[in-house]
Order: sequence, then C-alpha cells, then structure tokens
Amino acid sequence: MGRQNTIAHQLYQAINDMDEESLRKLFHPRVIRHAMGEIGIEPALEAMKQSFLNYPHTQYVVDDVLVDQDKIAARISIHGRDTPADKPLPLILEIFRIEDNQIVEVWGAGISSEKFPS
Repeated sequence: MGRQNTIAHQLYQAINDMDEESLRKLFHPRVIRHAMGEIGIEPALEAMKQSFLNYPHTQYVVDDVLVDQDKIAARISIHGRDTPADKPLPLILEIFRIEDNQIVEVWGAGISSEKFPS
C-alpha cells in the first residue's frame, strides 16, 4: 500500500489522540476543506476540538481506504456516541488529495444515526 493509504490512518489516529502536532504535519497549512467551505489548518483543528467537546468518547475507525494516484477515498465509522443498537454507526466518507506527503484538499460527507428511521 502506498503512503497515501497510511496518511488516512495516520490522520484519524492523530484525531483520536487529539494530536495537534501530528495534524499540522499531515495537513498542508492552506488545506482546503470543501464540504466545510474552509481554507487552512486552524478551522480543521477547531472542528476536531469541538467534536471531542460534544462527544468526549468518540473514536474514529478507518474501515476502508482506496488509493488512486494522488487521491485517497476513506470510509470512517464513528464509535462512542451512544448509537442505538438497531441503527448503523454514524459515518464519514472522505476523499483526500495528497501533495508532497501532505493533505492539500478534502471532500467529505457524512451521516448520523438519527437520519435512519426507527
């Protein structure tokens, strides 16, 4: 597997560890997060902090990764959020573009368990 594949795993390990130093190495300083309409590392760091403030037991698990040249697609399940047993875990789907071993662009979408009918 290529370096891009490991970057997805490294990213979510750094998020789970709330490791700001590693995140600053993984993200380009001017990373573009398309779904959020944001440019730069600071909004990404703030989003991580807010996620754990709201759900302190959250753990992100990279379930699947696909690599195509300079892009990675990843499916991430979200654990630790009191998901009812009859509903699927919340998830995130992301595509990362890698340049010089850093994430320079992110496209993403997600769904929470509440969206599924009972």
